[in-house]
Amino acid sequence: MRKPAIFDLELRPNRSMPQRHFWLMMAGVAAIFALMGLRFLFLGAWPILPFMLADLALLWWAMRASYRSGRASEHLRLDDDGLELVRIAPHGHARRTRIEPMWATVELERLSDEENRLWLRSRGDRHPLGQFLSPAERAEIAQVIERGLATFRKRG
Repeated sequence: MRKPAIFDLELRPNRSMPQRHFWLMMAGVAAIFALMGLRFLFLGAWPILPFMLADLALLWWAMRASYRSGRASEHLRLDDDGLELVRIAPHGHARRTRIEPMWATVELERLSDEENRLWLRSRGDRHPLGQFLSPAERAEIAQVIERGLATFRKRG
């Protein structure tokens, strides 16, 4: 049985369009392209049709690539056994890293007024966190991790 966690975070990229809406959008674009294609065909501009099909195929490919990248995630758990960072790549490969919480620090690097990077540091190693999150979300996660590490150190 797992010990109770001080924090257990699962970070995932934001996806603004659900999968169902993707198919509805593709059907709508395909319908519009079909109507435009018929018009071009009747006007004798049939050489445009392959380019319209290429546009539709590229749109589908780009959206599928975006959804595939959305399968990546990061899992950060702090309990009495320590701090564990698990990165799961879009293709499913998981990489685990154990970090000593007594030495861990959180660094929120400000790049500009609107951009930042979140790092988890420990004994010279820097682990990026939440690269796919917005700057505001990274700042919020930094506070959660800092509070959790402070709670861990008070217990120790």
